[in-house]
Order: sequence, then C-alpha cells, then structure tokens
Amino acid sequence: MKRIVSNHKMNLTKEEVQAFEREVRNWHPKKSELVFCPSFPYLSYFDGTNYSLGSQNVAKTKMGALTGEVSVEQLKSMNVKYTIIGHSERRNLLKETEEEIKIKVGLCLEYGITPILCIGEKEEELDRKEEILKKEIDSVFQGQSIKNIIIAYEPIWAIGTGRTPTQAEIQETLQWIKDYIKENYQISCETLYGGSINDQNIEMLNQIPSIDGYLIGGASLKTEKLKKIIEVVEGEYDARYN
Repeated sequence: MKRIVSNHKMNLTKEEVQAFEREVRNWHPKKSELVFCPSFPYLSYFDGTNYSLGSQNVAKTKMGALTGEVSVEQLKSMNVKYTIIGHSERRNLLKETEEEIKIKVGLCLEYGITPILCIGEKEEELDRKEEILKKEIDSVFQGQSIKNIIIAYEPIWAIGTGRTPTQAEIQETLQWIKDYIKENYQISCETLYGGSINDQNIEMLNQIPSIDGYLIGGASLKTEKLKKIIEVVEGEYDARYN
C-alpha cells in the first residue's frame, strides 16, 4: 500500500476547502492511503472516514503560552495522524533549525502522531547530496529512540520548478536513505518522494521500486489532477480512455 500525502500549504479559501472535501470524501482507494494536510484553520473540515488527517507543522513546545502556534496535544485532539516536519520552506524561509525539528519529531512520537520528516538537498549541494541527507537524518535520530517515522525525500531544487530527478537518481537516493537508516538506527523506514509531482509524471514515478508514496503540493489542490494520480498509483488509470 502506498501513501499519498496532499500538502495544501497556504492555499484555498474556506469555500474552496469545503468543496474539495465534499468531493474527496466520495473517493475510496483500495491500494493506497490518502492523507490530507490542510491549513490549520481547516483541519476540522476533514472528518471523512476514507482518508487520514495530517498537519503541516507542530509547535516545538507543548500546550501553553506561544501565540500563533498549534500544539501536539491540540493536533491529537483533532484526530491528526501525521505531521509534516522540516519541510524545506520552513527550514529555508522560516529558519527552522535542526534542533527544533528534532524536538518536534520527539513530541509527535510521544503523542502517537507519525512524523513525516522532510529532507533534501539544494542544487548547489548535489555533489555532496549524501552528506547533506546524512546530516539531516542524524540530527533527528541521534539521541532519541525512533520506531515510527516516515521520510519524505524532496530535492529542494525540484520543488515547484517542474523539474524532477531521473528514475535512476530517485531510486538510488531513496534506497540509500532506507539502507542508511536500517544500518545505523535498526529500523525499516518508509520513504516518500516529493518535488514537482503532477498528473503528467506520476506514471514515470510510479515505476520506481523504492518509492513507498508521495508528498504532493500544487498538483494535489486540483481534485481532477489528484484523482488521476490516485488512479495511476492504484493501477486503475487507462490512458486509452482519458
């Protein structure tokens, strides 16, 4: 079973989100798990039973005096099952540190929420990609016991650019991530791919054995595009009739 994670980022109005949810609640994938990560104000609108709920972030402290943040306890009470942590936009634009990311992962694990840890290299770091990924993995894993985590590999240079690595590059990188974590931290880790996934390249991506699922941004905001992606992943899409 593959996991399809829809990251809405800071998009959609209240009316658009409600229309979106009314449509997707009628979808019933059999071979994949759908996870929707709406903006915080819209979490309560996603109460269907055929998908799971995720959040795009979590506060680095528990419930208390931190204006504008959302705590892990609050997310748990909203039936949030997954939380995206360490997305490149938060690392680079909001200057989120590796220590903060580690704390957030620990809080989610404490409250039974599965962290989706985002890692990835910038274009100027391609020649030392494994070094960058190793640093981002170790900074979270070292010093805490992790038994349940999902890794989302998102090459930063591919996010929102329309560019994707080759099949061989993705396969090699995701397998390296799995092997590195297994060898150094003795857990088997599910790996998602993210970075300019759309309804045009999903057939190519879905042929890559090391991909356990997808973290999708812009393409997941349009239900017709997301539906095609799901159909491809489910093996139900036939280009002859579309």
